[in-house]
Amino acid sequence: MKNKEDEIIEVALQLFSVKGYTATSVDEIAKESGIAKASFYKFFQSKEDVLVATVMMHGRKIDDAIRIMYSDTQLASEQKIAEFVRIYLQNSLDTKFHTMMMSMHDKSLFHSEKLIEAFLIVEFKLSKWTTDCLVDIYGEQVEPFAYDVIFMIRGMMMQYLILPMMGLKPNTTDEEFAALLGNTIDIWIKGMIKYDYVPIWDWKQLKVDPEHIKESPVFKGIIIHDALLDLKRLLHHLQVSDEQKEDYRQVLHELEQEILSTHQRKGMLKAMFSFLSQESSLVEKCNLLQSVLDI
Repeated sequence: MKNKEDEIIEVALQLFSVKGYTATSVDEIAKESGIAKASFYKFFQSKEDVLVATVMMHGRKIDDAIRIMYSDTQLASEQKIAEFVRIYLQNSLDTKFHTMMMSMHDKSLFHSEKLIEAFLIVEFKLSKWTTDCLVDIYGEQVEPFAYDVIFMIRGMMMQYLILPMMGLKPNTTDEEFAALLGNTIDIWIKGMIKYDYVPIWDWKQLKVDPEHIKESPVFKGIIIHDALLDLKRLLHHLQVSDEQKEDYRQVLHELEQEILSTHQRKGMLKAMFSFLSQESSLVEKCNLLQSVLDI
């Protein structure tokens, strides 16, 4: 269930994308959120603070979707880039985040330290997520030119989002475009590796703090993915009756579905981990998953 602060952010994002940031008032945001103007200031100090919050929410939604994607034990490696592109596009289209950014005419906002910091955090995360994804698929040999690939990916995605706003409609669905871009990226990278491509951008100039790596949804997703596979293997060799094994198998299946859900129920997850942890050989992996999922 959404809290009131998230509801206000989503209302503001919709208003900003339709009317523009400058033309949207706090009164309108409060009214559309079903609260009094005075109540608005219990959550945010200013309209600018709401704008900063919309940027951060955009990043969080992509973060959650990527973590779920990487937790999926059924997703093949070659499908991950296309799915990554689809997630970014779907989130942008659903929230109309790109429309809001195009409608911002108040240039003074770009001198706001809070807004700049929010943008940089999200941009850093997007680059880090993409790099993690590329390295996971192609290995460390892709690292030297990862930012060149990101440069091309982001350029194509932005054009795909912006051109329809100018009246040019695509001949493909979003899913078809994501698959096409995924295949194109694969061709780019294999060509770069084969022909000793010289990078435009020096990826080593980006300072990466270890905590960012641990917080990466790709990193978390890989841990979840591996832990779920380990639990399945451990369950297969469990020395219990067939009936008990089937109970464990059913709970593990439901656990995986709950982890992959966009609306996780922590109470349900705790109950399933508690049930699985009755078997001592499963405790270590259950604890690891609970730690990653912050349960």
